[in-house]
Amino acid sequence: MDSIQVFTVWMKFMGDQDWLGDKEPSKKKGSEVNDTTIRHSAHGGYQDLDIRSTRGKKYRAGIVMPDELSTEKQTILNCIQNRLYASDVKKQSSTTTDKSEDIPKTLLESFKLSTDSPVFLDPSMTINYFGNMSPSFIRELQNEAKKALECIHFHRDNNSEEASAHRVDPFRQLFLENIRFWNRYDAYLCLDLNDIAIPYLDNTNANRRFWGYDAQDRGCYESIANGLVKVLNMALGNRTHSLRLLTSGNGDTKGPSSTTTLGDIGTTTILESDEIPMIPIRQSGDSANLGYGKNDICRPFLQASGKMEMLYIGLQINRDACHKLVDRGPPANDTKATSDFVALWGQRKAQLRRFKDGAIVHAVVWNEPEENKAISNFLYESGDKVGDIVERIIQHILWGHFVKSDSQLSPNVKFQLRNLVSLVEGAKNINADTKVAMIDSAEGAHKSIASAYEKLATFFKKNSELEPVGLNESISKLGLPLSIDRVEPLSPALRYTACFPQLPHPLLGANVAGSKKIAGAISNDPILIQIRFEGSSKWPNDISAMGAAKCAMLMQIAEGIEAMKAKREPGSEVFDGPMNVSPTFIDFGYGGYCWRAIIRADQEMKMLRTLHNPSPEATALLQALTKNHVKKSLHHFIVHGVTSKYPAAGYVVRLLNRWIAGHMLSGQISHEAVELLVVSVFTDPSPFDTPNTVSSGFLRCLQLIAEHDWLKKPLIIDPEGHIHTDDRCTILSQFEEMRGVNFHHGPSMFIISPIDRNDDGLWRPSFTQNLPEKVVLGRLRALAKRSHQYLMNCLKSGKDSNSFKWSSIFLESPDSFKSYCALFRVDQDNIVDSTCSSSSSDLGVHEVDGILKTPYRRSMEKLSLGLKAFKRTAYKNLNTSSSEALLYGFKPVDEAVATLRSHFGQYALFFFNEHCPDMIAMLWRPKTFERLPFSAMQAEFCTPTDYQWEENALVTKNSNDILRAIRCVLRHVIVDFKVLDDRSIKDTVTTGETAPKAKRKLSDDDSSDDSD
Repeated sequence: MDSIQVFTVWMKFMGDQDWLGDKEPSKKKGSEVNDTTIRHSAHGGYQDLDIRSTRGKKYRAGIVMPDELSTEKQTILNCIQNRLYASDVKKQSSTTTDKSEDIPKTLLESFKLSTDSPVFLDPSMTINYFGNMSPSFIRELQNEAKKALECIHFHRDNNSEEASAHRVDPFRQLFLENIRFWNRYDAYLCLDLNDIAIPYLDNTNANRRFWGYDAQDRGCYESIANGLVKVLNMALGNRTHSLRLLTSGNGDTKGPSSTTTLGDIGTTTILESDEIPMIPIRQSGDSANLGYGKNDICRPFLQASGKMEMLYIGLQINRDACHKLVDRGPPANDTKATSDFVALWGQRKAQLRRFKDGAIVHAVVWNEPEENKAISNFLYESGDKVGDIVERIIQHILWGHFVKSDSQLSPNVKFQLRNLVSLVEGAKNINADTKVAMIDSAEGAHKSIASAYEKLATFFKKNSELEPVGLNESISKLGLPLSIDRVEPLSPALRYTACFPQLPHPLLGANVAGSKKIAGAISNDPILIQIRFEGSSKWPNDISAMGAAKCAMLMQIAEGIEAMKAKREPGSEVFDGPMNVSPTFIDFGYGGYCWRAIIRADQEMKMLRTLHNPSPEATALLQALTKNHVKKSLHHFIVHGVTSKYPAAGYVVRLLNRWIAGHMLSGQISHEAVELLVVSVFTDPSPFDTPNTVSSGFLRCLQLIAEHDWLKKPLIIDPEGHIHTDDRCTILSQFEEMRGVNFHHGPSMFIISPIDRNDDGLWRPSFTQNLPEKVVLGRLRALAKRSHQYLMNCLKSGKDSNSFKWSSIFLESPDSFKSYCALFRVDQDNIVDSTCSSSSSDLGVHEVDGILKTPYRRSMEKLSLGLKAFKRTAYKNLNTSSSEALLYGFKPVDEAVATLRSHFGQYALFFFNEHCPDMIAMLWRPKTFERLPFSAMQAEFCTPTDYQWEENALVTKNSNDILRAIRCVLRHVIVDFKVLDDRSIKDTVTTGETAPKAKRKLSDDDSSDDSD
């Protein structure tokens, strides 16, 4: 066999063996059904706590290395140690009258029962090659072996239909990617070892039952480490895939390769960068570790990691089981298992409960308040889907089994970076009996919008059905000549990725109690849907007439709804608020929400495709219609499928949107492109595992933005495997052709998904064709790199998981503002939510009048009231007929910035924060002030210059004129401005250069390795 075959066989050998006995032993025929299994079949929450310590060990795999030219069975039979052991067991059985069922019958079985490590013996059966491997390590090794086999057999170079669409090539994934401790797990926990009871030396923790008995043999540190892993695995069960402690062999930091002190043999700590910490077996006065001393039990680990008296735990969460609320105990007639269950969870937590199947057993419920005040009762909404219950279980186990009875559990014992989710979700106190308000739950707000959408779609389809009104005529209740076939969602709020979803509004048909003030102008974008009619020959055959027909359909929808409301038809009472019809869309209120409907006419796109010599206008129209109606609809279903399968994905999209807006890059990269980046992280996580928490997903997104070679590689996203190997080759060849020899051309961020195949067979990015620009992508990569490094430092520090030091990555520094060419301060009357400012924001979680207010909650409160000038007092009988009209999607600053980018985008770049546009920043383009020949057609903003007149470079752009025009556009929006670089003509005349000051560099080309 060659090297690859040997490697493959070894990986299969390691991955397939049941090293730890996790698999249930096979049962004898006829023993499948009894009273015990019947009780267990009614639920899946109970797992035998004793399976790994007795029965599981006995039936697990044990391998003996066979002698040369011999089989494993022959090697065991011929082994002298095995024969001597069998003889001793036979003598012991004959000399004692006690039952010897618990005595191992063979030497191999004795190895299995005497160690938690996997058993792989040498031919003499005296040395266990895997004796130093912990159970947690072997579980991860098996997972990595299975991933390696999948990578070898099903990678994209195999030209098979089953080939997986990985971003990373097989060799790089297997051998070059850094997937060590700090990059591997979903959640990290930091423990202070001073709070942990020391086995057999600390009498304050006498209730230990599941750990500490091996302290005399292994040492205190090893006993604590193994005990933590064992007990936490027992408690968490299948809620986690893996759990690992940070040692000197799996962290990023490396300890010294040898000690500097020369003590007696066996008294110095052995620290190797890729080995487990070895504890001295004897004490000496100058030992680096004092063996069983209370204060120095952790020194080997601590010196390797560089963090004093702290222990780090990494967990990989199982998203399919982490949300389980109930841990059901064993049957009541199994006294031994019941005793273990109660001992594990405590008598107060494990209480007798009656279940629907009639069984009365002990059970633990995790949606109830904690009596122990040291355990946090502070949870985020819908946090059970992303690991909050896992965190509570760990806190409960640590308090009951490891923390000294005379010490308090540190408030630091929480998942690191857990509070990142506070930016996009509300919090709750589980001790409170009040019902969670929708303003506190982003998940609940999205579900409410989705429910209203289903009702709205049903209303349109039902009331557009044609009914005969004469011999040859038929019409619907809405008065439409065609039936509505589908109502398709397009809005981010309908796929769980809207950063701040709409709340029900009293003036739009919602019954909202307790509101004293309401918004007269809704600042959220209307919820976008598109209406598709059934196929018919009634559509006109002219492009202009087609647009008029679509506008007439929109007007008829509005009139039909008003007519149904006048007749009090069922379902029409939910419509409320003004209806605004434009040539391309209609805005209306339904179920408390603001909606925007557009019409998709497939006949229009078909007509444009059949043109023989289409004009540039017709080609551009076809591309716009295809993108807005077809591709955005397909994109919606792709993203909705990912956010439904991976609960953390929606949160990560919203958090990444907050991060981009915080750095004033709103509008410079489309929301769909942000969603595709997150989809790539969750559906193609190689070489990592799929992230299952918000913090791990966010870190992976930052890492993808910072490290992907956007200049030389496209990012291909294929969640369902629709892009085959031939398609990938086509995409790569087209990408290289588009980039050119010097990699200067084409979209700066080349993201391809299954929807990007065009009618001409070419693959072109739909949502990154023009944005982001190269300079924006370079800044985005630099910011992502710095933010990722800062968050990793926060993660490794472990000092305070409740701190909000990470909040600085969502803010712009004062030096960053100085690098712009001009700043325009927006009038505060045009700002709805000042808590999302890029310059200074309070991103902490505070309790006000018994209510936990996260940054998300505070922003939603501001948005629910809207702009101050449009606030209204809520009266009982307030409606739109007796009050001023309600404004939909009122965003004056966003519209002003869109106008600036449309009119002045060729001269400068404009930056702002869409969530709090208190500042608009401008940056001149490098070629704006180049000298040009005079042309009357392009004389706008030009000024003459006498420099280089012999080269026909007679004019240049006048920065003062451009700034004056910009201020004219912003005259009703801003209150002040400051010019940091006006590029005045006097500087260019005297020096011959375009800028007197060194500002942020805007380069047309971007290198493969962008740096700060």
